Amino acid sequence: MVHFVMQYSQVLVATDRNEYVVRVYASTHAVARWDAWFVFFPLHGGRELATDRETTQGSLAAVSYWASGITTTYLEGALERARALLPEARLARRAHHAEREEDLARAEAATYARAAAIARLDAQEAARRRREAEQHLVQERARASRMEADLHERAAAAARSEAAE
Repeated sequence: MVHFVMQYSQVLVATDRNEYVVRVYASTHAVARWDAWFVFFPLHGGRELATDRETTQGSLAAVSYWASGITTTYLEGALERARALLPEARLARRAHHAEREEDLARAEAATYARAAAIARLDAQEAARRRREAEQHLVQERARASRMEADLHERAAAAARSEAAE
């Protein structure tokens, strides 16, 4: 069950000049545990804003004591936290995050494209070197075959000469 704890006497003026009355509410969430939060009510129309849990205390009296020590500076920060919870603020953060992710993905894709281009050039160079090595190998085999043929011809000529004597 939600309990009204207190309302602050001062009117909170936000950075956008909107004025709010601030109240503290609390509810139990477990045995002897109380969560408390702020609700900001606009004086001149608009939507109420609420924070997430600001504190957890052991009793409703402890929540009241905590609330009595809150400063205006703390309330101003709580108002900003409450504004950050608005759906449009969440969507704006998500859109900004998605935009950053898109930029990172594009940069990553460009990096991969550059790496692929370099790899293609490396592959072309390796293929050129392979063809060159194969050509040298064929030339070397041809030279070795000619030398072997010359050797066999000399051996045959020597054998014919020896047979003729």
